Amino acid sequence: MRNPRRLALLAVAAALAGTSLSGCALLDGSSRLEEALEYLPADATTVSFVDRAAIADRVGDGSPETAYGTELSRWSAVMDDAAFDDSDIEWEAVANGEGIGRVWKMSDDLDFDAVAADLADAGFERSGSSERPVFEADLADADATGLIGGRYPAAPLLTLALVPDEELIVSGSDVLALLDVVTDDADSLADAGSFGDLLDTADDQDALEYAALTVEPSCGGSGRLSPEQAAQQYEGLLRPDAGMALFATGGQLFGVRLFADEKDATADAEGLTSYLDEEADATGFDADLDVARDGRAVLATAGPEARQVMAQAWLRADGPFACPLGK
Repeated sequence: MRNPRRLALLAVAAALAGTSLSGCALLDGSSRLEEALEYLPADATTVSFVDRAAIADRVGDGSPETAYGTELSRWSAVMDDAAFDDSDIEWEAVANGEGIGRVWKMSDDLDFDAVAADLADAGFERSGSSERPVFEADLADADATGLIGGRYPAAPLLTLALVPDEELIVSGSDVLALLDVVTDDADSLADAGSFGDLLDTADDQDALEYAALTVEPSCGGSGRLSPEQAAQQYEGLLRPDAGMALFATGGQLFGVRLFADEKDATADAEGLTSYLDEEADATGFDADLDVARDGRAVLATAGPEARQVMAQAWLRADGPFACPLGK
C-alpha cells in the first residue's frame, strides 16, 4: 500500500518569490539557466538544461548522474582521444521547436584551437569565419559505432560550430541559425520571454542541476493512448495551458503545471492528487509526491530518491506530467 500523498491548497500570493506570474517576462541572464536561454532560438517550445558542473561538484566528476546528464555523457568512454568531451562542459542547453539546437558552455581552460585542429584531423570539413568556424561531417563517414574519426559521436556532433569568445560549442539541425542567436543577430528565448512564467516558479534557479520546460505540453499519453482512452485515464486532470516544467536541485525535484488562471489550477491540483493515488501506478510511476497549488501553478514535490522516476515521467508525459488532450 502506497503512502497517501498530501494535498495542500495554498492561498494565492501577490507574488512568487518577489516575481509576478502574469505576462511574458524578459530574462536578465542572472542564473545559468537564464544565460542559456540567451543562446537558444526564440521559437523553441521545449528546453532542457543540465548544469554538469554542479552535478560534478555534488557526486564527483567520475560518477555520472544516472537520471540526467549531457548528451555527451553517454559517449564519455569513447571520447578519450577527442579534443573535448563531457568533462569539459559547464552546462548544456537543448532547444526543440522547428528543429533541434544544442549549446554547450565549455570550461574556460578549453583550447578551442586544439579542438578545431582535431575536428579537421577527424575528418570534419571546416567552413565559416575564423572567429566562429563551422565543422560538418557526412553520416556516411561514421564507423559502425557511430563515431567520426573514431572519437566524435555523429548523433549530436554531425554539424557543430565553435564560438571561442563566448566559450561555447553549438550543434543541431541548423547551426547557422543558432549562430545568429548566439551573436545577437536573431532573437533568443530570453528576448521572447516565453519561458519567463515557468522560470518564476523555480524558487532558486542558482541551485538547479537540471530543468526541463515546455510551453506546449505533450498531453494525451504522448500518442500511446487514443483520445478516448486518455480522457478516461486522465479524468479530473486539466491540460496545463501555460506550460509544464521539471526542476531538480541536489535535494529536491519539482514538477510544475502552470495554468492561465487560479480556478483551473485549483481543480487540477485536486485531480492530480486523485490521479497519483489511484491511477499513476498503472503507468509504472511510483513516487510519493506532495501536491500543492501556488497561485496559477500546481507543484508536485519529491525527494532526491525520485530522480530517475521523475525524469522518466517527464519523457513519457506520465505521473505529475500527465494531462488530457483538451482542457
